[in-house]
Amino acid sequence: MATLTLEAIARDFSDGRQMRRVLFPTDLVFTPGELTVLAGPSGSGKTTLLSIMGLVLRPSEGRMRLDGQDVTALPDEAAAALRLSRYGFVFQQPMLIEGLSVLENVRLAFSVQGARTPAGFRKQAEELLASLGLAGTGHMQPRLLSGGMKQRASIARALIKEPSVLLCDEPTSALDAESGQTVLEILKRIALEGERVVVVVSHDARVFPYADRLVKLENGRVVSDTREGSPAVQETVA
Repeated sequence: MATLTLEAIARDFSDGRQMRRVLFPTDLVFTPGELTVLAGPSGSGKTTLLSIMGLVLRPSEGRMRLDGQDVTALPDEAAAALRLSRYGFVFQQPMLIEGLSVLENVRLAFSVQGARTPAGFRKQAEELLASLGLAGTGHMQPRLLSGGMKQRASIARALIKEPSVLLCDEPTSALDAESGQTVLEILKRIALEGERVVVVVSHDARVFPYADRLVKLENGRVVSDTREGSPAVQETVA
C-alpha cells in the first residue's frame, strides 16, 4: 500500500515580471482506504497541487515522499518512469483514441512506456472492464460508447497497471448526473479496496457526498481538511 506525503509543499509561478505564489506551504498525507476530494474554486491551487502530486510539476519549496522515498527533485527521466509505473491518471475528457478498440485503448497504458504487453493482458483487461460495467465492450470503438462508458474505459486504462496512486482531475464535470454517479461509485469502490491512494480534484458539488475526506483550498491555502461524518463535511454537502 502506498503513502504519499507532502511536507511544506509550495509553488510559485512567474508572469514574466514577478513571481507569484499560487500554492502556499502545504502539509498533507494521503493513504489508501479513503476517497480524498480536493475542492475549491478556480484559482484555488487544487490543480497545481494535483500536478505536483503527479510529478508533473516540481514544487518551489518543500518535500514530497512516495512510500518514504523522496521524489521531490527526481531528474525528468526518473520522474517520468515513476509516473508511468506507479501512477494512474483520469482526466475530465477520457482521451480515448478513435480508430482503436476499447481493449486497444486500455493496452496503451503499456505501449506508452515502450513496454511489451504482458502475458494474460486480454483476460486481465476483460475482467477489469467487466468490473467497471463494460463487459463485452472490448472490441468496440469509442464512438459507440456513451460519455460515461468512455470515462469508465479511461479508468480501466489507468488501473490496468495496478498503480499505487490514482489521480483524477474533474472526472465527472463533463458527464450527466447518472453517468457521473456511476463513475463516482466506481472511484469510491476503488478507494475503499485499500490498495491505492485515490485523489479526486473537483469543484462539482455532486462529488462531495462520495468523499471520505474533503480537503478545501482557497487562494492557494488549505482552509479545511475533514473526514466523512464530521460537521464540516456535512455542511459542505448540504
